Amino acid sequence: MILLAIHHQIKSLINLFLIKIILSKYTIIFGFFVLLSSLVTAIEIPNPLSLEQALEIGKNQNHEVQKQQLIVNTDLIDLQVAQSNFDLKASLDLQLAQRDYYSDDINDSYAFIRLEKTLFEQSFGLGINTAQLTIVSAKQNLSNLKKEKNIDIMRRFFDVILVDMQLETTLERLAISAIQANNVQDDFDINKASEVELLEKQAITQLDVSKRIKVEAEQILKRAKLADILGINYENRPDDLTKPKLKHYFSKSFASLDELRKNAFKNNTSLQIMHRNLFSIKHQINSHKNDYGVVIKGNVRMGEQAYLREKNGKLRFGINLTMPLGSDNTKQQTITKLGIQAKQAKLDIKQFKQNLSSQVLTLWLTLNKLKQIQKSLTTELDYRDLYLERARAHYEMELESDIGDALTQFTNTEYKLAKNQFDFVINFEKLALLTGETP
Repeated sequence: MILLAIHHQIKSLINLFLIKIILSKYTIIFGFFVLLSSLVTAIEIPNPLSLEQALEIGKNQNHEVQKQQLIVNTDLIDLQVAQSNFDLKASLDLQLAQRDYYSDDINDSYAFIRLEKTLFEQSFGLGINTAQLTIVSAKQNLSNLKKEKNIDIMRRFFDVILVDMQLETTLERLAISAIQANNVQDDFDINKASEVELLEKQAITQLDVSKRIKVEAEQILKRAKLADILGINYENRPDDLTKPKLKHYFSKSFASLDELRKNAFKNNTSLQIMHRNLFSIKHQINSHKNDYGVVIKGNVRMGEQAYLREKNGKLRFGINLTMPLGSDNTKQQTITKLGIQAKQAKLDIKQFKQNLSSQVLTLWLTLNKLKQIQKSLTTELDYRDLYLERARAHYEMELESDIGDALTQFTNTEYKLAKNQFDFVINFEKLALLTGETP
């Protein structure tokens, strides 16, 4: 009867345990469908699209960022698993058996509920510390990846604007060459132009047509790349983009090269992660050296057994201590392996700092060059604007005028100025990312 009662109690505990598992599974499934529905929800893309809107849309749509977020979530679970080592653990121990004792078979069945809790574990802090450092590094990687993706979005956004400006210049050149070809055709019809002159102008026109087709193909490609990084279908792409105002970038003062290098060595995310990894390895070495493998656990066992029931109570409890004896070759090998990893980490840091210094120098020089080019192109654009106004005035007064060439030169200078400005902004953002500064 006692065994039957225990059997009913155990069955009730098992049912409650199964219900808890089922509920947790449905909770996970429900959460998965909520996440899935948020991913497939159609995104309304404004038209025209501004740079700020593009950055906001791309914030949660990039697959690499989503993958890194999953890594962070996994590391958080690993930390919870490490921390759960001190949680109270319950288990069910059932046995239906017979014990052969001379000529009589003796019932050796039992039913126990076991409770166990780790009270002390010398190596516990090692796992927790490693897991915490891993989470910090993963979060830094996530933040750095988001900034990198923002730069990629900016680059692709700028590329669409530039190719649209390039098409404008190409169409103007095509219109001029077509007009010139028509004029030569008229002269050819009245014998004022040779066939060679006519074919030359027609060839130039056809060449401009092929350039227009090439630029139009680039328009499709650049828009497809922007749609891809924003996580939207090409069919839902915005046709028009708002040209951003970026002149404030040129008003920012430059730090000296030495100061930029110093900031990079101090604030660079990748370098910080590498230093943290080296610190973690050194901490593991010290922890293993001072770890003697001592583990203390408290345990409780409640239940019934058939064999020698009258000599054994229903409740048993105690404290267990385990500790390895003698030398531990595995421990020494682990310490030696970690020492090699520490040396590798130090060399990686030195090599990375060399490459980082070169990158900072290259970007610093490029920015200074682009800033000077910006001044030159701004002056050139003012000149092209005035020249175009004069050519337009001559054309309206029916004087000799090169208004077509003046117009193409003006739009071409606009294109060069915009491209230089965009290149400056991208390089500025890259430098800010390397040095850990806010643009």
